Amino acid sequence: KEKGTAPVLLFREKELEKVHGVTAKMIGVKTWAMIHTYHQQGVPKSRIAEMLGIDRKTVSRALQQDSYPQERKKKPSILDPYKPYIEERLNKYDLTATRLFREIRNQGYTGSYETVKRYVATLREQRPRRAYIRFETGPGEQAQVDWSLFGRVVLNGREVLIWCFSMVLSYSRAMYIEFTTSCDLATFIRAHVNAFQYFGGVTLTVVYDNIKLVVLSRSEGAIRWNPEFLAFAHAYGFRPILCAPGNPEAKGKVERPFRYIRQDFFKGTEFTDLEDLNQKARRWLDEVANRRVHRTTGAVPFERLAEEKLRPLPPGEYQVNLSEKRLVSKDCLVSYDGNLYSVPFILAGREVEVKNNGRELLVFYQGELVAKHELAEGKGRMIRNPHHYEGMPKATYPYRMRSTRELFLGYFPQAEGFIAGLVKTKGPGAAYHLHRIIELLEIYPRETVAKALERASLYGAFDSRTVRNICAQDMHPPKEPELPPPPLPTKHLPTEQVYVAVRSLKEYEAALLGGGEDHA
Repeated sequence: KEKGTAPVLLFREKELEKVHGVTAKMIGVKTWAMIHTYHQQGVPKSRIAEMLGIDRKTVSRALQQDSYPQERKKKPSILDPYKPYIEERLNKYDLTATRLFREIRNQGYTGSYETVKRYVATLREQRPRRAYIRFETGPGEQAQVDWSLFGRVVLNGREVLIWCFSMVLSYSRAMYIEFTTSCDLATFIRAHVNAFQYFGGVTLTVVYDNIKLVVLSRSEGAIRWNPEFLAFAHAYGFRPILCAPGNPEAKGKVERPFRYIRQDFFKGTEFTDLEDLNQKARRWLDEVANRRVHRTTGAVPFERLAEEKLRPLPPGEYQVNLSEKRLVSKDCLVSYDGNLYSVPFILAGREVEVKNNGRELLVFYQGELVAKHELAEGKGRMIRNPHHYEGMPKATYPYRMRSTRELFLGYFPQAEGFIAGLVKTKGPGAAYHLHRIIELLEIYPRETVAKALERASLYGAFDSRTVRNICAQDMHPPKEPELPPPPLPTKHLPTEQVYVAVRSLKEYEAALLGGGEDHA
């Protein structure tokens, strides 16, 4: 800083351009005023340029302008004629930039999609953000329920979709979760029952979004409830409440914790099956989730749970019996929720009634229970009971490898290794050999065939013929070979050489007929 002068900038114009992107044309009002002030004081142009750190030509151009130049007007955009239409559509329907680009292109717009995208982003930024007032309920007034898909996992060697059911009490923030592989109504109701039992009571209301398990249709305020679910709600004494469409914040107490469930429990947890996963989830609820200090309430959920005024549970156990009609296929199977279940072979082609109680699938024919299976996890499984095929004159099995494998393992659960070796050696013909082995059960006991499979696997002989031969040997072992006669004692053999005369065949013939001369 020199005495009596303004501060001298340390960077020249090119250096400023390099660091800040400043050009000779980009000078502010203050710099323009200082140029004119120094010039009126008699300071040379070169000195002014040096003092202000700009080019001498910039000083000359500034002195030629009696007033500071106004900012240049923006050039007209090819999008200008369509901006009112875009604003109107965006405010009314909140459409995407892709949709708006497609619509104005049909109206004659010839510009790029990026131009539309930038303009829509500008409009969205200018729109006011949605604000909410936190709403808290009193003890025992409300619970919130939701599902969330947690991705694909491998259970029992099969990849399935897994879901997380969650119920949160709005006052205490006490939480219950349960993992399932099905989203049907029976599973949904069973999870409610388990949640209410976990909390020790029922709230006055339960909040849901517009899922088909709860509401079948909703139009202009008219709600058509699912009758089976409404009967359950009546039995447990709570009133279901639906969120307004497009307003997930109305049940944010149950939606927000799903991220916490994923990060704090689900990720990194190893489990063998669904039961093992839910047992670990229960321990996590008891020891971690419901014993932490909740960020919103500042209290421990289990401690506030004691303050909840929950209604008592109804006496007895609620029976979930959802009944549907099914037609039995030719291979004695009924389809339910993406899986196949066997029934006695005499019902092939007949109509049966199936009931899901949340744990088992019950099959009835003319009011009589004819089959009972545990509900399968996931989709695409085939559950067979070998007793359903006993007495079948000549079972005809489907020649699809997947169903054949399920049937084979129903008879021989320990034969996974044999099947793998058979598929590796026989390829597409593996199903044929599996059917031939199953047919051996009509001749040999199951234990005999199972042992034959083990021996065939040990020898690396993966085919039905080997198994059949092993079964035949086990049931009818070959006789032990007779030992040859002992050799003659060597002391009776002559020690001297014996010479035998060679005779013609005619001489032997004459001796046999007795009519020849004695040549002995």
